[in-house]
Order: sequence, then structure tokens, then C-alpha cells
Amino acid sequence: MSETKINPIIASKSNFTPLKQTSFTGSYTKQITDSLHHANTIRRMERLKWLKGEIGGILITALGTGLVAPIFIGFNPFVRPPKNATPEQKEDIRNTKQYTAMRQPISAVLAILFQASVQKYIDKGLDKVFNDPKYANFARVNLDQSKLNTENRVKDLVKEDMKKAGRKKPSLIKTWFDKKAKEERAQYTIDFDDKVKAKQEAQINSLAEEFEKTGSIKPGERTVKSSKVAELVNKQIDEYINEARKLQKTEDGQIPYYLERGRMLIENEDKLKEILQPIQAKGDVTVEELNTLVAQNKNNPEIQALLKEIINKPDYLRMNRINRTIQRIDTIKNLLGDNVKLDGKFNKEAYRTKLIQRNNILSDIISRLAGEKIVDPKAADENIIKKRIDNIAEICDFSKQPDAAQDVLKDTDTFGINGESKKLTKKVFKDITKRYKKLVANQYKSWNQFTKIGIGVFITLPITCTALNWVYPRFMEIFFPKLAGVKKAQQTQKEQNKVGGDK
Repeated sequence: MSETKINPIIASKSNFTPLKQTSFTGSYTKQITDSLHHANTIRRMERLKWLKGEIGGILITALGTGLVAPIFIGFNPFVRPPKNATPEQKEDIRNTKQYTAMRQPISAVLAILFQASVQKYIDKGLDKVFNDPKYANFARVNLDQSKLNTENRVKDLVKEDMKKAGRKKPSLIKTWFDKKAKEERAQYTIDFDDKVKAKQEAQINSLAEEFEKTGSIKPGERTVKSSKVAELVNKQIDEYINEARKLQKTEDGQIPYYLERGRMLIENEDKLKEILQPIQAKGDVTVEELNTLVAQNKNNPEIQALLKEIINKPDYLRMNRINRTIQRIDTIKNLLGDNVKLDGKFNKEAYRTKLIQRNNILSDIISRLAGEKIVDPKAADENIIKKRIDNIAEICDFSKQPDAAQDVLKDTDTFGINGESKKLTKKVFKDITKRYKKLVANQYKSWNQFTKIGIGVFITLPITCTALNWVYPRFMEIFFPKLAGVKKAQQTQKEQNKVGGDK
């Protein structure tokens, strides 16, 4: 078989048993980033991620106002004196453009002082209102975060705890001169982030355990309406259904590929294990060694193709690919048993039957999950919610499924945790609690933004404009007296002409 027929993208999914997929948001993130040719650019951009928030938006706008806008105002080609203008009129237009252009940097500085500086205190004020049980009780239930605190609130609590324990973050300036302080600051950041995640996880676990006992979500002193919780249950069922659909293999696309890949692995089993098992035992392999193996197997294009797929993987994934290739072979053999070969050739039809059986199992799970949806959320109560969640866990527990289903589901996060329904039940309650937390976070974010817009329009913007009108002429008289004097004289002349005209 020609190597060009092998799709390395699909190949990474070729094991029909849904093993836990590599998480590219976890331990491999740094390796992936470092392997890219523009890794330095990505790292520099990562340092600027704080600009994503409101303060970042204000600073970027101020930067444009203070540095870019003056250029276009001061040299605006569309503002020109009349065709037969006198030299005095031309000078007047030029001075007006320059005087107006100089107003922009002052406006930018004042915007940062009055608008950016207040953002932190708005956040702290809102966090106090919606996280403190004394005040959160007066807000809407879906904004009450007494038990599921905002991220900023959790960070403040962790910072206080670490301070009480005698740990303070060394200042950035100190790290410039003290190597030990630099190391302490880095370690503090790591420990701080870990504690924040642990506290957030503990809050979710606590609320999920209470939810499991009562069938109700109680984010503070009040309880979320059962109808709202029922809607969350239905949305969680939809997510599990989508996960099941991802595990299915389509007749027209994936199944033919899986059949061909299964044939390649089984019919080349002996040679593949002869090549890969020593590498597996050693635990490491270089590209040069793999290229040598490719050259040694020039008479077997399929072996060459499989080895080239391994070569094309990043360094940190090559051993993983080798391990999975051997595992795929053993998985297919265990699944098909004595039917793995027919007349010395890979038994494609037996494998097709298993893949179709797998699809049927997943279709049955999808159908059963859909049947657990709460048709009328408004009529739901705590008992109905608890019963439905128990049923969902029962459906997702692979140990309650036929043997064929266990091969499909046993290593998936959604459908099996060591085959224990009790653990799965806890997982479902926790998943719904996480969904509720996300819902509250979105509601809070909207409220936070509307509050900031209101404060900006009715408080900080008028203050900024008033300050600008007072500061700007005085600033110009001090730093650009010539231009300020010309404009002041022009203004005085215009006022005198107006008075004379009125007379």
C-alpha cells in the first residue's frame, strides 16, 4: 500500500477503543509551544494577555488617542484654508489643527487616570456585593456567589491565607537585583495558582455534594428554582449525547479507514512488534534511528508508512504513538479473538461487525439518554431531578453494559469511572454544578459590564471631560505658550468682533 494513502491526521484516532485523548491544555502545552518556529512571539503575546480585560481596552484606546489620533488631526489633508485664503487665514487653520491635535494626548492621560483607575474598585465593590452572604442575599439568586465565589474573590482569599501563613510575593523591582527573590516570586506564583484552583475545586465539590443530598442547588441562603435546575440537567444530557456521537464511526468515512488500518496492523504484527517493542523497552528513540529502520524496510511500504507517521510526530509524542500502535494491535486481537484472521488474512468483516455493533451500542445509549430529559422543567421537583441523575449515571456506567459495550466505553471520562455508578453519580452532580457556575459567571459578567458602562457614562466621563477642559488650556500655556498665546489671541479677537457686530 502506498504511504500517500495514509492520513496522519486520522491515524491519530485509529484505535477504535476510545482511550483517553492527550490533553493539549495540560502537561504538553509548553512542549508544543516550544516546538513552534514562532515560539518566542507566542510567549511575548502571552505576557500581554492581561490586555484582554476592560483596563486593557482603555489603555489601547488611550494609546490610539494619544499617539495616533494627533498625527491625523495635526496633518489632516481634508481641513484646508479657502482657495483665496490670506496668509493669516492659513496660519489660523494650521494653528487650530496643531492646538486640537495636542488635546488628544492630554485626553488619553486623563482617561487612564479617571477611567482605568476606577475599574479595580468597581470589581472589588461588585465582588463584595455578590460574594458576601450579607449582601448577596439582596441580589437575584442567579447572581449570588456566596458559595461559588468569583475568581477575583478566590484570589483575594488565597492571598490573605498566604499572607497569614507568612508568605508574601517579592516585588518585581526586588527581583531585578536579587536572584533569590526572583526564584521566590516564581515559586509564589506557582503555589498561588495551585491554591486558587484547589479552592475553586473545593467550592464546586462542596456545592455538588449538597446538591446530591438534597436535589437542589443552594448557592447561598436561597435555593435555585427546580425548573432552572431541570433545564441544566437537560443541557448536561445534551452534552453527554454529543460525547457519545463523537465516539461513533460513520459508515461512509471512518469505518472503511478503520478496517484498512486494522488490516495493516494485524497483517504486519510480527514485524511491527519486532521493531517497536525494543524501542518501547528502551523508552526513547531518535529520528536518525527511525530513518534507519525506514531504510531497512524498503521492501515493506506499509511498515515504512507507519514508521514515517511516527517520525512526523513531535519529539514528545513519538513514544506515545509507538505505545499506542502496539496497544491497538493487542486491542483488535482481544476484541476479535479467534476471528481475528480468516484464511491467514485479517478478518475485515468480523471487525466491521464489531464497529457496527459499537455504533449500535452508542445509538442505544444516545436514545436512552434522550429519554431521560425532563419534558416539563416547570413541573420538576427535587425528587424528579435526583431520580433522573441516578438514571443518567446508570446509563453511563459501562459495567452495567454488555461485554461489547464495555470495550467501547471503559476508558472514556463520560461513560466510565472504574465502572462504579456511585462515582458516576457524583460526577453528574458535579458536572451540573460546574454548568451552573458557568451560567452564574456569565450573568455576573453581563451585570459587571453594564455597571461599568453606567459608571463610565454618568460619572467618570463627565469628570474626565471637565478635567480636560480645565487642564488643557493651562497645560498648553505652560509647555506650548506660543501656540496657546496665538489661540487665545484669536479667541479674544473673535469675541471682540462678535461684540462689535452686535452693536
